[in-house]
Amino acid sequence: MPQDIFHITSAGSVDDGKSTILARLLLDTGSVFEDQMGGIDPSTVDATTIADLLDGLESEREQGITIDVAHRFFDSATRRYHIADSPGHEQYTRNMATAASHADALLLVVDARSGVKPQTIRHLRIATLLGLKHVIVAVNKMDLVRHSQKTFLRHRGDIEALLTQHELHSHQVIPVSGLTGVNIVKRGRQMTWWEGPTILEALDSLQVHRPEPGDTVCVVQDVRRISGGGRRYLASAIRGEITQGMQLNVAGGARMASITMLASSGEQKQAVVSPQEITFELDQDLDVERGNVLFAGSPVDVTDYLEVNLVWLHPQAGVLGRRVELRLGHASTRATVTRAWALDDTHQNKVGEIKSLQENSISRVTIEATDKVAFSAFADIPELGRITLVDMATGDTLAAGVVLHGLRRSDNIVPHDFTLQSSDFSALTGVRGQVVWFTGLSGSGKSTIANAVSTELHRKKVPHAILDGDTLRKGLTKDLGFSEADRVENIRRTAEVAKLMADSGLIVLVSLISPYRSDRDNAKNIVGDGRFLEVFVDTPLDECERRDPKGLYKKARAGELPQFTGIDAPYEAPESPRLHLDGQRTLHESMQQVISQLLIADE
Repeated sequence: MPQDIFHITSAGSVDDGKSTILARLLLDTGSVFEDQMGGIDPSTVDATTIADLLDGLESEREQGITIDVAHRFFDSATRRYHIADSPGHEQYTRNMATAASHADALLLVVDARSGVKPQTIRHLRIATLLGLKHVIVAVNKMDLVRHSQKTFLRHRGDIEALLTQHELHSHQVIPVSGLTGVNIVKRGRQMTWWEGPTILEALDSLQVHRPEPGDTVCVVQDVRRISGGGRRYLASAIRGEITQGMQLNVAGGARMASITMLASSGEQKQAVVSPQEITFELDQDLDVERGNVLFAGSPVDVTDYLEVNLVWLHPQAGVLGRRVELRLGHASTRATVTRAWALDDTHQNKVGEIKSLQENSISRVTIEATDKVAFSAFADIPELGRITLVDMATGDTLAAGVVLHGLRRSDNIVPHDFTLQSSDFSALTGVRGQVVWFTGLSGSGKSTIANAVSTELHRKKVPHAILDGDTLRKGLTKDLGFSEADRVENIRRTAEVAKLMADSGLIVLVSLISPYRSDRDNAKNIVGDGRFLEVFVDTPLDECERRDPKGLYKKARAGELPQFTGIDAPYEAPESPRLHLDGQRTLHESMQQVISQLLIADE
């Protein structure tokens, strides 16, 4: 049996017949075992039963739609195929995008009765953005339009016009009937006018892209210590030939070492040709870990700034500046989307800067990573040019995209090596630099407590500073509004300033509503966990409204202050703050609790 596996994914609007066509591929290539038929008689297959071969979830069968990605394998005379049947419903577009990000080709299905639909266009845009260059379009349900050649030609004209908007290596438009199986694996008398390939013939004609021999690239998956000393590296060889004795370099590093042992599939080898999973040992220990890239030949770049074409997949909008997890190859690091632009239908041109990323939207973004990562433009090395963004708290996949190129801003930024460090300033002030971050609803008492703490620190002659939200918005952040994106940037700027002050040996008292946990976590990351004291001033909403020192709640209730925290915008209370203050206790008690924490931290 051929070992080469070709990966395809289906796409198209709901009810256009994707599952039916893929089930036909399985049936007519003899790739469905009897115990997988679920009681379905192949000789009596009809429109109500054939898709059940792929719709494995009970809820799918009840609704008559595919809501997850179904994975199956089938074989032609030349190779093995892996198919991913993707959902057609708009709300499940992210499942389709996930499947497309691992495919070699797209099977796009169009209903012959209705032609191209908005979801058809959306799926094609996403697939091509994620790098798919081979597209086969099946104009399905030809039996319901009496196998009309005229109808097919009309749809093919529309489809060809759509396909020419994208840079593809190949495409085919084929008339089929999933119900009868005509032109999927076998031909039929119903469309003798069709002289082109069947779906299976079109698939067999596609060539899997294999890199030219030359440069070698390996991505480390795991590093294990060997009994008696040394390390063994488990890696994916994604480019070139790896040989015994070959010298490997670390992307972004200066060290190199030679392979002393090479193995694949449990057997030692003198040479291995990619793509394969390999194990090897080196003549010296290299400082590498999971996600690092080793190479021989042309160097692999590293960067902490990327420009990416991105599909936002999560129902909750993406906010610029919010910290997420970036995954690229086997590497992961914290990152933020710093800027974003909408794109035209061909993904080539920016058509306007945007402040948030909506579900299923396609945009061009810049991403700033905490650590440098090895990368490649997707067009050069897809394995190092495909990214995902993940919510650090929930693990949900937020977005997927492809790298266009790195941005070398950080390469030109070289911090000056000043003589005095943070510890020297702390020795001068007598205080270990810290940031006390007061969070809570408007009117909870944050600024009042911060002022009391400031007065007590002054009495004790402790150097400190106060950063209050309203004061900052008259200066440092006066260009920002109160949208979610602007709130994120407001907190980021405040945290950066607080960090600089703490580096100078000051206790910094920050009073901000800062309603979102992820933004406070980002502030903690900027300042440093060991010197960040989160203080939750917990005052009930009704008490805050009763106090209403600035009249803001009254305006919010009257509709004059939209997106006001606690009224029509959320406040996410800290789950485990360093200090949880009852906002209705006396001011002196609250102040003493904060001071005691600072004194403990200084000891």
